[in-house]
Amino acid sequence: MQHSSKTALMVYAICPKIQAGKKAVFGKAHFRKSLELFARLQENTEEIAAQSGLPTFWIFDHEQEGKTFGERYAKAFDSLFKEGFDQVISIGNDIPGLDSSHILRAKEEFLNSETILGPAEDGGNYLIALSRKGFDKNSFADLPWNSDSLHHALKSWSCAKNDHVSQLEYLIDIDDFDSLARFKEYSESTDFTQFILQLIRSILAYSQAKKTFFKEVFISKDNPLRAPPAFLS
Repeated sequence: MQHSSKTALMVYAICPKIQAGKKAVFGKAHFRKSLELFARLQENTEEIAAQSGLPTFWIFDHEQEGKTFGERYAKAFDSLFKEGFDQVISIGNDIPGLDSSHILRAKEEFLNSETILGPAEDGGNYLIALSRKGFDKNSFADLPWNSDSLHHALKSWSCAKNDHVSQLEYLIDIDDFDSLARFKEYSESTDFTQFILQLIRSILAYSQAKKTFFKEVFISKDNPLRAPPAFLS
């Protein structure tokens, strides 16, 4: 199939519900808040993809065939190359610092490079841009995905094929509460950082209210270590 653009944008994503369950950024007790966070991150990614102007393909990992993440991810790249695209830029949906300029810069870097990598601070990558020429699905699938050595392995994999590799700036992807706190610490005040603050404040307020409730019910002299029937029902 022929396309007017040689470059495609692939959002290879883990759906918000699965991310919220696996990462539990605010703890298992606050699953809904984690879900709210990842749903907002996906909305941001949708806006960024639209701003890039590139033909965009959303591929969710749980819908792909393959035994391992590497097999599923490699198949996603391969399917777009078979669609006729010469270059594929892949991003995730959990990078709060990502904007369309990173995608457009990766597209420009294809003029001089076959591989463009956006490294994440945890050793992974928030952006992987590859050319169809020289892409090997099997060796790509065997890279150490979901590990802190991925970025180094990707560079070595590309250099072994004599590809020229370009690298973008480091960004933070959201894996846990610490990574979310680091993003807030180093980022400017935006609608998204304000959204994060509101989430955290609501959780702190809930925790404080729960603590006060338990103190009143279980520690009160009038109700020593006994909850009312309505609480137990």
